[in-house]
Amino acid sequence: MTAASMSVARFEALAQTFGGEIARWPEGEREAARALLAADPDRLSPVLTEASQLDRLLDLAPAQALDAALLGRLIAAAPRAPNATRRWITGLSAAFGLSAAALAGVLAGIAIGGHIQPPAVLAPAGQAEVVTAADVSNDLQDALEESSAL
Repeated sequence: MTAASMSVARFEALAQTFGGEIARWPEGEREAARALLAADPDRLSPVLTEASQLDRLLDLAPAQALDAALLGRLIAAAPRAPNATRRWITGLSAAFGLSAAALAGVLAGIAIGGHIQPPAVLAPAGQAEVVTAADVSNDLQDALEESSAL
């Protein structure tokens, strides 16, 4: 990055986030920040000074030691991971349940279907039912040949 590629707003945001020492900033930003600071020290030095004052105040705060008892209580209270075997059995029982329901539906359909008979269509007295079939394969072939000839 060059000084031109870092804006003053970005410089100020990095100072507020990472403090007044550019050495603490992300590596990819340091070179551009130093170049921008060298290009405009009157405007950017106060930004670093203000961030450094906050750094010093934070450094004065006592470090908190980790309480082993609290850590133990937190670990004990953490939710347990579900048992893989239990999940597998639950999934298998759901699959068996769905399979049983599907089988019951098929058997019910077969049982009901065996007792229902289609209604009889009776032709009027003296008339026989006439079924007509037509061979349209030649007509279809002629229609296809006509459209390709166009």
